[in-house]
Amino acid sequence: MRRILATDLDGTIVFERAVPAATRAALERWRAAGNMLVVATGKSIFATDDVLAPSHVAFDYCVCYTGAVVTDGAYDVVDATFLPLDLVREVYAYLRDLPHVATYATPLDHDYVLSDNADRVDSILAKFTPLAEADFAAHRFVGVPMLVTDDAMREQVAAHLVATWGDRLEVHRNQHFLDIVPPGSDKGLGLRRLLEHAFGGEDVDLWTLGDSWNDIGMHRIADHPVCFTYSPPEVKAVCEREVGLAEELIDDLLAGNA
Repeated sequence: MRRILATDLDGTIVFERAVPAATRAALERWRAAGNMLVVATGKSIFATDDVLAPSHVAFDYCVCYTGAVVTDGAYDVVDATFLPLDLVREVYAYLRDLPHVATYATPLDHDYVLSDNADRVDSILAKFTPLAEADFAAHRFVGVPMLVTDDAMREQVAAHLVATWGDRLEVHRNQHFLDIVPPGSDKGLGLRRLLEHAFGGEDVDLWTLGDSWNDIGMHRIADHPVCFTYSPPEVKAVCEREVGLAEELIDDLLAGNA
């Protein structure tokens, strides 16, 4: 049976915009043993490549934009869904003047900042280009990520988005970010589409590794969901095991101890 490891990036194998050498070596051992590696992230294609390419991390497939887009290991798109332009405009009108909120937009080719009322730049989304509202129509947006630096504001924004547009979008939380993606998108659903595309009816042994709330969807469909000792309680509740480092899990799997 083919073994697949689907791993989150930030807080899982990426720290301060890099993959540690020991983690990278473990990922290489995993693939060298004939196993499949899937990246499952809230990041865009642009942001995923931006952190993985300098660390020379190779993978077989990518489930990105919190499940809204599936690509192969060369970022060729297998499946993608998009947000309607009118919805992006409506959401932006609500977000643009809110304090503690930086609003971004992510099509397939680049990452853009629409407005910035936050007090810092976050390493999770560190490279972007300003985009004026007049230029929105030139793009097809998959996601609208928001950096929200105030905890109370983050809860308020998430609640308003769901109450106002809950039938037209999904809202996922990852650390200090909220990610808006098309309805029916989460990492679990993205993985299901990938498994159907790449493996059809083949039986697989799916391991998921992720630290945060937006990983819960993929953990719920996994044969073996794994989180971290520092994961929130809601994430730990749906996992069968906690580890301190990604390489701890990989080495146990390769040694036959898991």
